[in-house]
Formats: sequence, C-alpha cells, structure tokens
Amino acid sequence: MDLGRRLRSRGYRLTPQREAILGVLRENAGRPLSPEDIHAMAGKKQPGMGIATIYRTMDLFCELGIAFPVHLRGGYRFYEINLGKHHHHMECIACGKLELLEACVIDDIAELVRDGSDFLITSHCMSLFGYCRQCLEGGKEKEAAES
Repeated sequence: MDLGRRLRSRGYRLTPQREAILGVLRENAGRPLSPEDIHAMAGKKQPGMGIATIYRTMDLFCELGIAFPVHLRGGYRFYEINLGKHHHHMECIACGKLELLEACVIDDIAELVRDGSDFLITSHCMSLFGYCRQCLEGGKEKEAAES
C-alpha cells in the first residue's frame, strides 16, 4: 500500500507522524491496538507526538481504508491495519487472550439484507466473547460465574 499516494490523492500530506503510526500498525498486524498502545509505540519513533494526533490519524486511516476499528470488551477503541483479509475476533473474558476468527456469517446476513431491503451495508464488525481453552481447563469460567 502506497500511503503517500493515497494521502496525496485526498489532499493530505505524508507526515513523519503518519509514517510512524503506519509503521506501528504494520509491525503489529493482526493485533488490535488501542490509541494509547499506538501512542506509546509511535512516540518512540516520533518523540513529542500527542495522543490527539493518534486519534486524528486513526480516524483518517479508517476513512481511507488503511485501518479499521475493532470492537472489543469494555467499549474502548482499538484499531488494526487493513491487510485486505476480512476477519473478526474472539476474546477470552478471563485472561483477555484474542484469537482471530476468519469465518464470517455476517457476510451471509448482509447478502440477505441487500436482497430484501433498501439498506446498503458498507461495513461490519463482530467480536465474540467467552473462554479460551486454557481458562476452561483451569476452571476460570467457574470462578467468574461464582463472583
């Protein structure tokens, strides 16, 4: 992906801050990052970058299709680089482990909506919450149910 060309075609410049943020996203491909995570890592490459720059840049990257938002527990913002392969996430509610889910039943639902209504779906996001194998084997789901 040529970020510079994509930005210039929309009237934006390729700044050192945007390059640093993109580098962080690329280095962590497949791993959702919070704005704070991105800020900490990009700040090592571009000291003095403010958190507001992260939020603005991530909004721009999502608008341009360079990144996409990921919805996880707690309602916090997370982002991932868009590598062109659609996936969702499964999050363990005991230990926080994330696993990728490449199957997507929402695509089938979107097709039904497209065929049966005047609504145009442009994107979607799904996360599943439960217990990973290690937490199940360790009985953590029982501990969570008791508390």
